[in-house]
Amino acid sequence: MKKINLGIILSLALVFSLSSCRELSTSSKVLINEVMMTNETSATDEYGDHNAWIELFVKYYGPIDVAGYEIEVEPKGEPAVRYIIPKGDVITKVAPRQHIVFWADGQPNRGTLHANFTLNPEKFTTIRLFNSNKDLIDQVEIEGGTLKADQSYGRIDPNYTELGKENWQVKDSSDGNPDTYVTPGAANRVIDQNAKQENFARQDPVGIGMALTAMSVVFTCLIILFVAFKLVGKFSIHMAQRNAIAAKGGNPDIADMKEATKKENQTPGEVFAAIALALHEEMEDVHDTEEMVITMNMEDQQPAASPWSAKTLLMRHTPIRRR
Repeated sequence: MKKINLGIILSLALVFSLSSCRELSTSSKVLINEVMMTNETSATDEYGDHNAWIELFVKYYGPIDVAGYEIEVEPKGEPAVRYIIPKGDVITKVAPRQHIVFWADGQPNRGTLHANFTLNPEKFTTIRLFNSNKDLIDQVEIEGGTLKADQSYGRIDPNYTELGKENWQVKDSSDGNPDTYVTPGAANRVIDQNAKQENFARQDPVGIGMALTAMSVVFTCLIILFVAFKLVGKFSIHMAQRNAIAAKGGNPDIADMKEATKKENQTPGEVFAAIALALHEEMEDVHDTEEMVITMNMEDQQPAASPWSAKTLLMRHTPIRRR
């Protein structure tokens, strides 16, 4: 019965994993960020060629190696083609919040960044991104004829990844709009201002609020550390007393702990007496007054025999011969 239950559980887990691999994960750390299907005058690869490209964006605030990830392209009415990003190349290690561009030139022998497929701008195309566990983490659908030459399809907000929502726009550098520049290998929007800094400068031009905030944070942390060290110290003393009572064979309950603490804090009366006597002599200048005269009475006294005056000790001993 246990074996049957285990088999059912494993089967359900397998079915769930297979069914969930086609669902988009909204918490993905790597996203499809921008796609160009026809490249005539835009960016060139390391060979100087103009090819279609797909840009990935690392949303995570830490470096990620995209080696083992898979990019799948499925034109409508044609079989899907999947490119597995090779392992063992340092170029696949992407820094936090940075981009990496893959060229859709159908020539994977040119290097890691060259995929084994091309893009047809006249066909409805679905581009999917899978992680190394074969889980679908992002996808984008591009209608046929949507993109003209040197136009790209870019994500408006990389932090907004809900499937089925309008979060993409056509980008064209020829219209002069800085918000729609084609930006391979960079953020889709060129931001030359910091709204948070400007808002803070307007609300706190002198900087008093910043100073008070910084000081409150510092003193709060110091108070927390003081309380933490105080509690840790009391707990350490408590445990030391408890272990000492247990080592002496006592019962380390609350009554015994209080009694032990009371005994340790008690000072013997002899100590107080010695301290009081020393203070009395120091303050009252009490001591014996004596004349510097030494009287020695040698009458009726015979000098005691002393080994220091024995003549035999001055003689050299004869060596003892041993056979």
